[in-house]
Amino acid sequence: MNMIRNVIVAVLGLFILASCSKDDDSVEVTPPRDRGEVEVESQANLKAYLNTHFYNYEEFEAKEDGFNYKIVFDTISGVNSDKTPLMSQVITEKFTYLDTEYTLYTLVAREGAGIQPTFADSTFVNYQGNVVGGDKFDSSVTPLWFDLTQVVFGFANGLKNLKAGTQFSQNADGSVSFGNDYGIGAVFIPSGLAYFNGSGTGYSAYSDLVFTFDLYRAVEDTDDDNDGVPNWKEDINGNNFLNEIEDDSDGDNIPDYLDTDDDGDGTLTRDEIVINADGTITYTDSNNDGTPDYLDPDVN
Repeated sequence: MNMIRNVIVAVLGLFILASCSKDDDSVEVTPPRDRGEVEVESQANLKAYLNTHFYNYEEFEAKEDGFNYKIVFDTISGVNSDKTPLMSQVITEKFTYLDTEYTLYTLVAREGAGIQPTFADSTFVNYQGNVVGGDKFDSSVTPLWFDLTQVVFGFANGLKNLKAGTQFSQNADGSVSFGNDYGIGAVFIPSGLAYFNGSGTGYSAYSDLVFTFDLYRAVEDTDDDNDGVPNWKEDINGNNFLNEIEDDSDGDNIPDYLDTDDDGDGTLTRDEIVINADGTITYTDSNNDGTPDYLDPDVN
């Protein structure tokens, strides 16, 4: 089984490649193609698939005894010619990443009843990855914890549309049992929000991908650097991705969500905010210049 994790930090450029698998055999094509041109091709491919395929939504709606609650895709044709296409059922979102606008499609087969994670929280999931219209290249055997800051952009931002389950208990043998209210979904990812020009076993460069997943548990307001500011709050440019130079306030080549002194003024971020008794945070602005102290190097 392959881990949904692969982070390479480029010291000078602060570019982190986060991937959902194949961290040992991935190969990058050099030089990469123009991202805008590739996205046009990806959108044509994804739309063609979403308009000609459906999932077993009728089984999800019927909730019959014995149904395994697994998403199955099939072609709209023949006896299935009257099925509703995926394109009519997905959530469509646009993101700007590396100066390119991308469109991501998320299917929510079952929303879930518990905590809804952000794109930067910790989650406990089962998953399977396929090339769109092609074969499986990765999957988990048992649920795994993943920090969504360490997976590809598209996976994290698809998973954030689901909610975790609320029914789980630990068995005598140490295993965990889950009820039947966890989130179930899929995300259709253009290559630019996946591995782009990377390739590995089962997928080639510029492959568009689809991940199906079950979201069992989630941790709200994950704070990787324990500075009191949740990861999602440290997305300075607001594009739902944290591992880029725009999210490094003090230019020290450490993104803010991993930096205990975000503005580099010598005073820890935790000492420049107020964590209230109820857990809420007050972002003080001592000089009233519109920039909170923890991001203002002129205040320490």
